[in-house]
Amino acid sequence: MEIEYRFFIPDPAVLPPLGKGVKIIQCYLPKWKIEIVERNLCFDGRILVRNIKMDVNRKLSTLIETANITPRIRLMGGRAFVTIKGPTTDYARAEWEFEVMKEEVQDLVTSFRFPHVMKNRYEVPEENGLVWEIDFFEGDNHGLVMAELEVPSVDHEFVRPEWLGAEVTEDNRFGNGSLARDPWCDWNKDVPHLMVSN
Repeated sequence: MEIEYRFFIPDPAVLPPLGKGVKIIQCYLPKWKIEIVERNLCFDGRILVRNIKMDVNRKLSTLIETANITPRIRLMGGRAFVTIKGPTTDYARAEWEFEVMKEEVQDLVTSFRFPHVMKNRYEVPEENGLVWEIDFFEGDNHGLVMAELEVPSVDHEFVRPEWLGAEVTEDNRFGNGSLARDPWCDWNKDVPHLMVSN
């Protein structure tokens, strides 16, 4: 289960020192072409993840049958991940993530046939063990900077750093899958209030 908050960063200049980031490219696959075949997660007849554990297989199959999923492939540094996410309810959503061989999925991501986002991610650790992930988007989302925080429970309290802007967790336009299909450059002029620091 993923429980995550998302915030707009109006002024990246006031962020703390970020250190070395990692480049991320992720694409979003058509959900109607995702299926479980025996114990393999497949896309359009192609195996993405092999030999899924039986209990995960059952839960994932049930979710896929609802067609309310977001299938994603992420290249992150030298690693690759296949992720299936369910719908968000009260900040929480089911998520299954599998690390796979980069060579087996790289062509699906770098062909740019599917909606995608590109970004550089930096981490800002908190004293309580949580980590802020700061994403500087590129391509059609250039200029957008976001902060995400994953927490262990919905009622978990956390300190909001002064460099955070407006919370946009429930604004679906700011989800990565939405940004892949309807990028920031097409609609950012509709949200001038976000450009002003709190």
